[in-house]
Amino acid sequence: MTTRTGITPLFPESQSLVDRVGHAVRRAILEGRLRPGETLSISDLAADLGVSHSPVREALQRLSGQGLILLRPARTAVVAPLDLSELEEIYRLRELVEVDALGRAAGRLCATDIEVLEHQFELLSAAATDSDPFWDAHNAFHTALMAPVLTPRLQRIITELWHAAERYIRIVYMETDVLFTRSPRERHEPLLVAARARDDERLRSTMTAHLRSNHEEVAESLKRILPRVSDS
Repeated sequence: MTTRTGITPLFPESQSLVDRVGHAVRRAILEGRLRPGETLSISDLAADLGVSHSPVREALQRLSGQGLILLRPARTAVVAPLDLSELEEIYRLRELVEVDALGRAAGRLCATDIEVLEHQFELLSAAATDSDPFWDAHNAFHTALMAPVLTPRLQRIITELWHAAERYIRIVYMETDVLFTRSPRERHEPLLVAARARDDERLRSTMTAHLRSNHEEVAESLKRILPRVSDS
């Protein structure tokens, strides 16, 4: 079905209406159907999704808090442009928050946590890296690493940073059609090994290296594709 915004109408789900609208718009951004810098009309979104303006406005406000949308006057919004300085900030904040959390969690990981880690590790290793199953397993793996210290507030902060980083990584995959130098399995196995050892210093240093390597590869790829992504 062709719509003004490229987003298909919603169908009944268990989520709230605002959550469903936000999910639909966020998915369209991550999948590249809504491009960086593209202007969105609240009226068009509401018509395409078959909802009133109110849930659309609230959903866009939430996406604005995640850095995916810039709100504008006159009932419009803009898909946030890509920015190397924002990418750097995302990874700097991730390092500050996640490395600390993993260090505190290491000695408290239980057998069940390790089982969850191993299961999600196998799932992310087997899934296509540009697919939702991969990202679900990836996020579940990283969540399990800090499970003993994961509070609701920490979960909200980390999830927001993950969503912001995921957008950049997905765009790099879509635009370059090239996987990173190491597979997801190779990239995440050192974290699993350190978690099994319950070694806080090893887990901190491994996570630091993991994030810095990811940031460097995404940033270098983004520099090459930024002109054509911004002009599209």
